[in-house]
Amino acid sequence: MLPEPVIHLLRVQRGVVATRQLRGLTTAQRRRVLEREPELERLTPRVLRHRVADRSREQLLMAAVLDTGEDAGLWGKSAAALWGFGRFRPATPHVGTSRTLVRGPRLGQVHLLRHLTPASMTTHLDIPVSRPEETVLWLAGMWTHQWGPHGFEIAVLRTASTLDHAWRSRLIDGHRIHALCERSGGRGRSGIVVLREVLRTRPPDYKPAGSVLEDRFESTLPCDLRERLDRQVAVGGDDARIGVVDYRHRCRPLILEINGEAVHSPITARTADAERYDDLVDAGFEVMVVWEYDVFHQPHRIVAALREVEAGPVEPRVIRPTRAPWESW
Repeated sequence: MLPEPVIHLLRVQRGVVATRQLRGLTTAQRRRVLEREPELERLTPRVLRHRVADRSREQLLMAAVLDTGEDAGLWGKSAAALWGFGRFRPATPHVGTSRTLVRGPRLGQVHLLRHLTPASMTTHLDIPVSRPEETVLWLAGMWTHQWGPHGFEIAVLRTASTLDHAWRSRLIDGHRIHALCERSGGRGRSGIVVLREVLRTRPPDYKPAGSVLEDRFESTLPCDLRERLDRQVAVGGDDARIGVVDYRHRCRPLILEINGEAVHSPITARTADAERYDDLVDAGFEVMVVWEYDVFHQPHRIVAALREVEAGPVEPRVIRPTRAPWESW
């Protein structure tokens, strides 16, 4: 029978345990686990695996981290894959550490990092991994090298897209990413120039668009219209909270809802949207509903409708510049 501390580690570490984690056992218990325990098998001299545990990608990642050392965590493409920042899936896990005394074959590709600190690491899906902001900076450096000096704008665009996705998913805090940029500026870290350029237009209290569709919507607006719209604004008080709207006009009680067809076309979604719009109108707002097709194919109609509303008196109502998708079926 395995000692209870080992059983706990196997449960929380996806069926694998590092030999260094057995230090709290008695000498007899440790010898049995290492030499005579039939339930365990050695993956490396430093990592044991429970024989009945499911073999999975996550188990391989955890084993590679445990195999590397105490302060190790997923790094580079493996960290990006775990956070969902692109379609990275390296065959060999990439692991970052500040030191390692291990020689010979290892389960992961090890990156020795002089700038690695405990604050650089966290856990995600119970696996030690570099923090999202550290991963974004690494990706900025990767794209800087990939595209070279003539591809600076491409690296900026790729980094900005990834950063907005992470920010939108609440994986990144604005103050943390700015603090990382300040700490890393004098160290010559790869990608810092690109990240600094991206953050130039993204202050710590920046609110990214709620979706890629909203990014596209913003890109179609003239600058004067865009400057008068605040994104992702909570509407209603604590006692009568309506929710977060896509955009709210700064100068008048006008709200814009940017609707994707796949999400907002089903009958149940139409009913929920109608109730939400009624609540906003009852609260004194004008509600303009903008559809995905128009954002991509006829943005001029949206711009014209916005200017027409701005020029007229305030009148709480639902404004539909174009027909809903199901009205065209």
